[in-house]
Amino acid sequence: MKRRKRGTWAAAAAVVGALLVSAGCSAASADRAGGHADAEATVLTLANPGGSVEPPQLVAWAKRVDQLSKGTIRIKFRDEWREGEARPEVGTLDDIRKGKADMAWVGARSFDRVGITDFQALLAPMLVDSYELETKVFEAGIPAKMLGGVRKAGVVGIGVLPGPLTRLVGTREPLVNPDALKGKKIVSQDSALMDESLRALGATPVTAAASTDLSSYGGVQMQLGAVLGRHHDQDAKYVTGNVDLWPRPLVVVMGKAAHSRLSPQQRTVLTKALQQTVTQAVDLSRAEDRETAPTLCRLGMTFPSASSAGLKAMESALKPVYARLRKDTRTNDWLEQIQYLKETTGVGPDTASCPAKSTTAGPLEGTWTRTMADGDWRHWPGDETWTEGPPNGTWTLAFENGILTKTDPNGETERWPYQTFRDRIHLAGLFTFNATFRLDGDQLTFGTFDFGDCTDCGGYAVTFGGSKQPWVKTAAAR
Repeated sequence: MKRRKRGTWAAAAAVVGALLVSAGCSAASADRAGGHADAEATVLTLANPGGSVEPPQLVAWAKRVDQLSKGTIRIKFRDEWREGEARPEVGTLDDIRKGKADMAWVGARSFDRVGITDFQALLAPMLVDSYELETKVFEAGIPAKMLGGVRKAGVVGIGVLPGPLTRLVGTREPLVNPDALKGKKIVSQDSALMDESLRALGATPVTAAASTDLSSYGGVQMQLGAVLGRHHDQDAKYVTGNVDLWPRPLVVVMGKAAHSRLSPQQRTVLTKALQQTVTQAVDLSRAEDRETAPTLCRLGMTFPSASSAGLKAMESALKPVYARLRKDTRTNDWLEQIQYLKETTGVGPDTASCPAKSTTAGPLEGTWTRTMADGDWRHWPGDETWTEGPPNGTWTLAFENGILTKTDPNGETERWPYQTFRDRIHLAGLFTFNATFRLDGDQLTFGTFDFGDCTDCGGYAVTFGGSKQPWVKTAAAR
């Protein structure tokens, strides 16, 4: 049996510990992120419809739950929940209502698909367009007031966390005004309001899985981290750098039966931990954008800006959406509150752009190869998920313009932006990869690997450093 294949950065990551799969509330003893001694703990399973990487905002919350409960409550993520479905979050809500997992996170955007419109003001197009404003909105308690509506879905609302801002991403041309969007099929996550907004801008929204191949579409609306994690840089080339469509708040919900089994003190821990994670969640979202944008640039994407005229044209096109939203008294009140915060904050849209390119070639630039045979794999540092060795034959590492392309003997490739500092290398993606390297003429060796919280990434230590044979330089940098 071969090691499971990693198709994307998202599939390669595991942000917190070894994620056990367990059904229902239960007592268990296992390692926890908070580092408490082993003890009987209430384990709550949390469905993650966001792929194989848990949103860092939720990881921070889970760690805070562990800390506040002194290790007596643990959150266990169940990843790739409804992975590949076009409407995973609506299905996830139904799963939680039926008790298939204790809890889940669901994007606030999806609740309007089940008739819950409480979050509409938070998601109004181009309104919450900066992390500073998102912070102010959460500090004002507006999302917490919206949370009560989730009861209509047959679940219990635990809380709402801030999430990353969503961008317009174009495949063949920049999406910088309604004319550029006119008639284009734009992949959108499951939300009636977002579909309405895209139509108002002239586009044709298509509800599809986040992993959908974009080559036959005009673009996608998505946060930067997901663009990177889903490898959309392979098909899309343009991110509109100064248009923030809406945030992606994460709503944590719980099944009624699971919630009823908790003590009042345990329920308080869950909500209090979430409230205490709000500021960190904004910081994590901001950091995700700050770190991801340069990575996408190195992968060949550009960040054109909409002109003042283009922005005004978008705002004008969206007026009918706002007119409909304001017909609901409560939504209108929240819109007024958010607009007031926006005006008093006095901050414009958050922008993303590419940094200046370096003209200095790094020490690893060029192509390196080595040939691996059965005996070589005995020297790898160890990874329990391997049941037979990687392919024998010639492996290639090509370092070019800040991008590393690894090719195995079967021709399968993986790409990462990379950075070096002295004798250390860092590969950028949605999991931690740090290692030391040593150059001896045209020979290269790696060692001292650090994969952070990823517990099943040891295979990379095998392919990069598992043989006594060094990598040999076969071509210089171009």
